[in-house]
Amino acid sequence: MVDAAVKTYLPDSLAEALDIRSRVNALPLAGGTDLMVRYRAKNGLEPSLPGPVMFVNHLPELRKIEISDGTLVLGASLPMALLAGDPGEHKAWILKAGGQGHKAAEALAAIPEVLRDAASALGAPALRQRAVLAGNVANASPAGDTVAALYALETEVVLESVSGKRRLPVSRFISGPGKTVLKPDELITAFRIPAEPSRWCYWRKVGTRRANALTKVSLASCALVKKGRVESFTLAYGAVGPTVVLVPAAQAMVEGCGAGRDIDIPAVVEEVRRTLNPIDDQRSTAKYRKQVALNLTTQALESLKEYMQRKQGDTA
Repeated sequence: MVDAAVKTYLPDSLAEALDIRSRVNALPLAGGTDLMVRYRAKNGLEPSLPGPVMFVNHLPELRKIEISDGTLVLGASLPMALLAGDPGEHKAWILKAGGQGHKAAEALAAIPEVLRDAASALGAPALRQRAVLAGNVANASPAGDTVAALYALETEVVLESVSGKRRLPVSRFISGPGKTVLKPDELITAFRIPAEPSRWCYWRKVGTRRANALTKVSLASCALVKKGRVESFTLAYGAVGPTVVLVPAAQAMVEGCGAGRDIDIPAVVEEVRRTLNPIDDQRSTAKYRKQVALNLTTQALESLKEYMQRKQGDTA
């Protein structure tokens, strides 16, 4: 512990970090890219942090990546650059794993395309070196670049405290804009994603420019297609509501398609139109957001149909 303008903690292990959280309401800080913006002060002044800070980015328990029992487990403090597929980051991670390098390479290759694309869209390269996955989720912005992808992947958030461990779907962990159900004594320690190498994915973010831009609308979509039939399908829209918006009725209209039943794109788009209710704000208008979301839905469904046709051709 170091006494300064802001009291800080530097635990040596996850167990020590959880013990500190059980006794002190210390703010976890990993990359800090969201926290330093949230609590920023005027130029040249220290940020107005609400209390003590606990650094967690160095803890090895939060920087793991592995496949366990058919599930991809991503540590809370994995940097966005790694998730985005940065070759240098991947090489360094594999070398660091030593004799377990082949397992690290396998886990890195299993990062879903939709999450890689979303992480790649986050900020600038320097920011992706600092920003971590748990920070993007804990910030709970409906426009968070990786958040919609995690919704589409039906990700579970792993929360730990000295009392034990619990898992929640990310859609239940985030309760509102900037709000989560994280308890004062808990830490986000990992994310669990079903490891499905044959998963179809779609990701698109619309902002004021192609890079380093805040999201006006985003769509993440995933599907599992087996034996020519859609077994599962998700649509997750960012920046069109207080949280990422899922459209279960539209998803159900796609599930089961194939094997003689085509995807009715206009009907699915109409269901999305009825569900989404975006607002006007400083970034965009409700009318623009809804129309773009519908356009992205059409693009995603057309992409899925093309994917299914290619798969049928491969097996013919």
